[in-house]
Amino acid sequence: MSDDGLGRFRERLDPIDEEIARLLGQRFEICREVARYKSERGIPMMQPERVAEVRARYLARGADVDLPEDFTAALFELLIGATCKLEDELIERATATAEGIERAAATAEGIQRTAGIERAAATAEGIQRTEGIERAAATAEGIERAAATSEGSEP
Repeated sequence: MSDDGLGRFRERLDPIDEEIARLLGQRFEICREVARYKSERGIPMMQPERVAEVRARYLARGADVDLPEDFTAALFELLIGATCKLEDELIERATATAEGIERAAATAEGIQRTAGIERAAATAEGIQRTEGIERAAATAEGIERAAATSEGSEP
């Protein structure tokens, strides 16, 4: 690209563009923090009073630096739309994660209950087997005694 005299302007614009991107990145990071805060406390994502307050401030600041009002309004709408969408998605994801954790906990609790029931059933079955063996042993002893008695009583 040849230097058509615009290089000196571009050199001034490039750092400003970098700063705008950096500041927007910071703004989005703060919006992520806001989304987590709202999600943890059950605060609705949309806060219409705050949106109106920020919009008025944007328009006033834009006018202070001689920006066209339609540009400032469009920039605000784009920015607020993107950050609200980000907050909404993060809050939905957090809600879905919390619901998933609750379902997993309920499933784990159900599994524990089932395992407890199965252990109790196995214990009862073991007791029944043991009692059956003891009865069988007692019966066998009784038969042996009876046999010994009848052998000993023979003339």
